[in-house]
Amino acid sequence: MNILVAGLGLIGASIAKTLKKNTNHHVLGWNRTESVTAKALADGAIDETGAIEDLIPLADITIINFYTEAIVPFVLENRNKFKKGSIVTDSCGIKTKICRTLEKEEFDFTFIGAHPMAGREVSGYDASLPTLFDNASFICTPTNAPKAKTDTLVELAKEMGFKRTVVTTPEHHDEMIAFTSQIAHVLACSYVLSPLAPQHPGFSAGSYRDVSRVARINGEMWSELFIANKEPLIREIDDLTGNLLKFREAIESENSSLLIELMDRANKIKEEIG
Repeated sequence: MNILVAGLGLIGASIAKTLKKNTNHHVLGWNRTESVTAKALADGAIDETGAIEDLIPLADITIINFYTEAIVPFVLENRNKFKKGSIVTDSCGIKTKICRTLEKEEFDFTFIGAHPMAGREVSGYDASLPTLFDNASFICTPTNAPKAKTDTLVELAKEMGFKRTVVTTPEHHDEMIAFTSQIAHVLACSYVLSPLAPQHPGFSAGSYRDVSRVARINGEMWSELFIANKEPLIREIDDLTGNLLKFREAIESENSSLLIELMDRANKIKEEIG
């Protein structure tokens, strides 16, 4: 198949490199910054490039790797260029806002939301890796897509080497991502905003490193993701705040039995779910 990777930042370029490493598909690539596209071509991360309006009609699958707010406009602006019967997908970390908007449209192609679950604390083409998705999950969120099209995208993910594929609704995806990813970034950023954070050298070990790691964050991108997924994320923030207050109250009142109960409960959950 011809697979177009539109957007060659960390995720897009890693997708292109993974396709080249693990499959025999012909990889078309495009990035708004032409120097990035040229580098990807020189590196062998893509097989072919050109003007986006010339590449889109060639693609059996188009994978869009833009910030949240740019995906729907790109699809709508190019709706008459996508190859008839082709699959158009994306790699954005939220799905409801995108999928529920595009499902209202009538296309000659099939749009299926997707989320390759991987990332790094650094961004851009130079941070991309052909191994980024090793042991990762690939999530599909079809709405009105024919099952055969979803199956095609799932099989491509397996071919690329994703360890697990999940098919679910956009809403359930966003609810789970609020818990497994977004709240962790909120927590990490809140944690390192402490006035004591600059003094951590010499006093920190694994706990500081584990909790603070994802505070290295692209603020522009993540602010879009947080706001686009605000209802599920606010629920998670409220739950986290409530649990923190339970610990605060137990510590303030020197209620060791309640502290032990809270920690035992958390320990048991962690042991059960991993």
